[in-house]
Amino acid sequence: MISEKRKEQPFVSIVIPTLNRKRDIIKCVYFIRGLDYPKKNIEIIIWDNGSTDGTQEEVRRIFVEMEKEGWKDLNIIKSNVNLGVYTSRDELFKRIDHKADYVLSLDDDVFLPCNSLTILIKSLQSHSEAGIIGPRTVYESRPGETAHGAGYVNLWVGRYSDIDTGSLVECDYVIGCCMLIKSEVVSKLKGFDRDYYTSHGEVDFCLRAKKKGYKILYDPGVIVRHNVAMGGTKTLERIYYLYRNKLLVIRKNASLLQKVSNLSLYTIFWVPKMIMDSMWFHRGIKLDEWLVMLKAVRHAIINRVGKVDI
Repeated sequence: MISEKRKEQPFVSIVIPTLNRKRDIIKCVYFIRGLDYPKKNIEIIIWDNGSTDGTQEEVRRIFVEMEKEGWKDLNIIKSNVNLGVYTSRDELFKRIDHKADYVLSLDDDVFLPCNSLTILIKSLQSHSEAGIIGPRTVYESRPGETAHGAGYVNLWVGRYSDIDTGSLVECDYVIGCCMLIKSEVVSKLKGFDRDYYTSHGEVDFCLRAKKKGYKILYDPGVIVRHNVAMGGTKTLERIYYLYRNKLLVIRKNASLLQKVSNLSLYTIFWVPKMIMDSMWFHRGIKLDEWLVMLKAVRHAIINRVGKVDI
């Protein structure tokens, strides 16, 4: 529980994994510097997954400038190997300050408005039963269009949906690029599940938090910008983890009856739909993509987890 002494302006750990995105991470930190929140109550920890573009040197240079402004708890950790998004986040969780009341988990290409942290904290404080909250994220290139809203999962049919509501709502999950988490939730869940490597780790995290009795909130009143391509990228690696991890969430969080239901639907509906969607997107047959999709489904069924060579 948060102490009464720090209730007005609790201590927040901001954790960010990055890899070869020097321009984005510098911009991300720039907006963190502009938050209307006391510097003494924030720590920033960046996990660099082996960048070769000068990210670490540039971040260290900016951290020196920030220390002159009064920032104190600034740290960048370099890994010699790419651990993936959710293993990196899990490593970051292990390094947050013991006095942290909240953890703000960010992607390196998310840009925060000055009042965002203050509003998200107040929203969580006013809903004692909630453990996680996420804002509305919009595309950096098209700030008028929502990139991620309130997330819902139907464990019976394996369907994921995303709804942009007009007011604060309870949901199943919020997108992992920007989520404020009570530190007690991180402790009780023992961090992110490393089996996901990348993609859908936040869905699993939120579903596990709900099982522990915490509510997940989506607040569209807070809007952050996310520098991602509209519709996402279509690399074979991304496609593999997208489809494998969607099924992995079901495998880890659904009941036995729900798993049976999902297996049947994937056989007769979802796999054919995946192939048809690929044909529509490419306006033809893309065999290597089909094979990756089928590999992803097979690996989810046999529980092949973590990082996989595609």
